[in-house]
Amino acid sequence: MFHLLYKGKLVGRSALEDGDPPMGCAEGAFIAEEAFFDFRAKVAPQPDDDPAINRWLGLSVCTELGVDVQCLDAVLFEYDLGDQSELRIDVLGITYPRYEELFPGRYAAYEASFDKD
Repeated sequence: MFHLLYKGKLVGRSALEDGDPPMGCAEGAFIAEEAFFDFRAKVAPQPDDDPAINRWLGLSVCTELGVDVQCLDAVLFEYDLGDQSELRIDVLGITYPRYEELFPGRYAAYEASFDKD
């Protein structure tokens, strides 16, 4: 699991189970920690054309061991689905070879998806 922080404070976790290796993007379900609810109450989301989406920029990411994951940004999305909401995190711009170190085999799986002999 990866740790998602806002100004150094843990607000959630994610396995970052999906992604786009050539773009250096990893994404996944966001599992909120208790501090997320304080964060959500105090930090206004960025404007979005879709009123059903809240979007926060400027989060940081580290491994479970506390090693920073260098990236362009980590963006938290909250989707209003009517009677429930869904939280997702997108980590953007992780460079190669670090991406492959963090997510072994994703590049190979991506390339294999085009080999349809």
